[in-house]
Amino acid sequence: MKQRGAYLRAGMRVGLLGGSFDPAHAGHVRVTLEALRRFGLDRVWWLVSPGNPLKPRGPAPLEQRMAGARAIMQHPKVHVSDFEAQAGTRYTADTVLRLRKIHPGVRFVWLMGADNLVQFSQWDNWQQIMRSVPVGVLARPGDRISARTSVAARVFRHARLPAQASRLLPNAQAPAWCFVNMPMVDLSSSAIRAARHSGTGAQSAGTHENSTCGTANGGVNSGT
Repeated sequence: MKQRGAYLRAGMRVGLLGGSFDPAHAGHVRVTLEALRRFGLDRVWWLVSPGNPLKPRGPAPLEQRMAGARAIMQHPKVHVSDFEAQAGTRYTADTVLRLRKIHPGVRFVWLMGADNLVQFSQWDNWQQIMRSVPVGVLARPGDRISARTSVAARVFRHARLPAQASRLLPNAQAPAWCFVNMPMVDLSSSAIRAARHSGTGAQSAGTHENSTCGTANGGVNSGT
């Protein structure tokens, strides 16, 4: 059965949220719902990465993470996808290129946390990503200043849309990016995993972290 939100047609405005989702949690859901609203998106695809070879310990099996993501993110406009595993793409730039080729005319927007914008300039072909699709940045309070002064923000300062124009982002010609603020509870996937291992437990609420929202590994496999 095809998952809700999977169908795309030319003209649709589709956000791409990459990560390991290990595990997916309420923070990812909140970021997704905010992105749908603030950027006027028709769909959001969660790109669950196969794994991050730059990390010493790999994530849980892909099937397990996919099942967890689908269980927590039940929304008609959201599709949980293993596209990168199917396409065999290693870097975010390659994933974006492949998606644009398969879905011509779709207005893709790469979604990331402000913490990822800080290190975006370290990703593989990061400027190619910026010039390929608009980028929507969702900022929690602690990351705002460093993100706004990051290398990527300075290099592409001419391409930034004001927050009040955020709904124009999907139809903007790349390079274009928009920085929007949102309050969040500071709990990440890594914190949840640590709590599980220690036996203390953790609420499945919180926000993205640099390894689960928008590819914080040099652009390897959409985030994780």
